[in-house]
Amino acid sequence: MKYSSTKAEIVLRAAALILGLLFARNLFAQTWVEERTFVSPGQTTVRINGLVTGGVIKKFGGFVWFQTQKGYSEAYGGATYSPKPWLRLALGAGVEEAKNPARAGGFVWMGNSKQYLLFIPEYGGSGFWWKLEGSRKINKTVGVGFLTERLKGSGPRVEYAIPHTPLKVWAAPMFERKRMNALIGIRWTL
Repeated sequence: MKYSSTKAEIVLRAAALILGLLFARNLFAQTWVEERTFVSPGQTTVRINGLVTGGVIKKFGGFVWFQTQKGYSEAYGGATYSPKPWLRLALGAGVEEAKNPARAGGFVWMGNSKQYLLFIPEYGGSGFWWKLEGSRKINKTVGVGFLTERLKGSGPRVEYAIPHTPLKVWAAPMFERKRMNALIGIRWTL
């Protein structure tokens, strides 16, 4: 039997997993959903990303990671382990829109209330992908850091936390193979 996932099926599965985690246990600082726009010469692509994490028993928990944009969606979830308060490791499996829909990935998060580093590697039918993001707060509303993402580029990242809201707007000029790109987004921290 051949299995094929539609974007709607993937988004619905991600939503079900997110709701399960939201109502199950505590959420952690790495829990967010964002809309981001990739801008490069002749191209603008809007994508929704989300990372939801929750604790289950002491150092163990679960997570869901999802992405959706025109022509592509993915969602996967799995287990997390936090050997230290400043370190979280995750590994999971799920599906994507590809000829071979199996996808596996995870993340490594290190940080505290002032700074963080997030690495998300994944592999599946459409190939290898990764993202590395770091930030340090320089005051209550502004954070500076870097962002590098496969096929998008690398560059500095600046974020502004909108006071009295769970929202942050951010921008990152990206350099990839002698071309200038940009990522611009708004992140809602749950």
